[in-house]
Amino acid sequence: MSFCKFSSEISSMNITVIDNTFIEDYLPYASGEQVRIYLWGLYLCCNNELKSNLTTIDSFAESLGISTADVLNAFKFWQEQGLVQIVETTPPEIQYLPVKNAISKKKFKADKYEQFNLSVQSTISGRMITPNEFSEYYTLIETYHMSPEALLMIIKYCTDLKGKNVGYNYILAVAKNWANEGILNFSQVEEKLQDLSETETKLKEIFKALKLSRKATLEEKQKYIKWTRKLDFSDEVILYVAKQVTKGGFEKLDQKLTKYYEQHLMSVKEIEEYETHKASLFGLAKEIDKIIGVYYENVENVVESYINPWLMRGYDESALKLLASYCFKNNIRSLQGMDAVVQKYYKNGLITTTSIIQHLEKVKIQDEKIKRVLESASLLRNVTSWDRDFYRTWTYSWNMPQEVIEYAATLSADKAQPMQYINKILSNWFEQKITTLDEAKLVGELYKSGAGVDDKKDKTIIHDRTYSEDEIKSLMSDIDEIEI
Repeated sequence: MSFCKFSSEISSMNITVIDNTFIEDYLPYASGEQVRIYLWGLYLCCNNELKSNLTTIDSFAESLGISTADVLNAFKFWQEQGLVQIVETTPPEIQYLPVKNAISKKKFKADKYEQFNLSVQSTISGRMITPNEFSEYYTLIETYHMSPEALLMIIKYCTDLKGKNVGYNYILAVAKNWANEGILNFSQVEEKLQDLSETETKLKEIFKALKLSRKATLEEKQKYIKWTRKLDFSDEVILYVAKQVTKGGFEKLDQKLTKYYEQHLMSVKEIEEYETHKASLFGLAKEIDKIIGVYYENVENVVESYINPWLMRGYDESALKLLASYCFKNNIRSLQGMDAVVQKYYKNGLITTTSIIQHLEKVKIQDEKIKRVLESASLLRNVTSWDRDFYRTWTYSWNMPQEVIEYAATLSADKAQPMQYINKILSNWFEQKITTLDEAKLVGELYKSGAGVDDKKDKTIIHDRTYSEDEIKSLMSDIDEIEI
């Protein structure tokens, strides 16, 4: 019989699996020796060969170089945590239990929380506390590793808020929320309560503005802390917004502040300007929707998600209407699509009507030049974004003059894919440093037959070379160093 083995609830496997719950909730609070013994026993459960050699507590202890008393004490500790069960004592036999069920199966010593029980019952004097409620408190203490003194202080705070017969579900909810914030000991709870006390004083003026005559709840205090610390609103801004709330009270105030935060409206001045011009913003949203061909019955979300962010980037109404017209003409018929265009123009510093028009005029002039290239290649169609990408490379990257590009187009007129063929010709000329029309015409006849872009037919234009695999890898790694 093996000294350590799995319970029937755990299937034996050829690997050692450590539950994350053990690492998170148990390992940090156990001694190194206790963890070592637990993991060695877990490994023993999974390893059949080792299991056949270590069949007693003596052999188990000897394999770790420690005493049998140390092994037994460690397993008694893990039994208290609900992770193992000592099913036999003579000779000892340890059964490992599922970590996820540890808390639900854990039994607490009757005298361990005796003083805690008395203090809790004294604090919650309006009713008798059941064993199940006490068990919930013990579980919380040991799961979150919260000190009993800290939980007692939380319980007292809850009774001050809700009365001497406060429900334990409320107490547990508060305690768990604070534990998740890292508030686990007496001094941390004391600091939290001090924060809440100061918050209550500041909320009195806000409640007065909201025409609320009651005391603030814990949840409302927590929201105030969120506004000031997470959202970074000043008391001046919070009070100003509270005075503008006519219906909905505290919840409406929270909604407004959250929306202002999402729109980056953080000062009284910014909020005032937004609210003053809100009607015109709604009108602008409807106009832009109409221009690009969409309809929304309620444009409030359009204003918040698109119009206001665009205006905050420096665009004015005329510039946005101009871009909306541009989007419609280019078959961009959604606000998301227009937003992508706005972002693109913004990155290029184009935010005024004048700068946008000048840019569009440049695009128009460029498109006329590209159109001449297409006609030279016998392509009777509109200019596309692919054409513009090609042309940008030819002119800006390769410095090819317009007449050279048009001449290359005439050489490509009878090809199946003229634009790709033009690109190949100009690429070869760029490599040979051919940049004038006269130079291009000297080699032009080769391209009419296709020789100029085929390295097998013309070794004078494209140099043939065989590269080793290592050389290719080296070249590919060097590409990262090149600025394009």
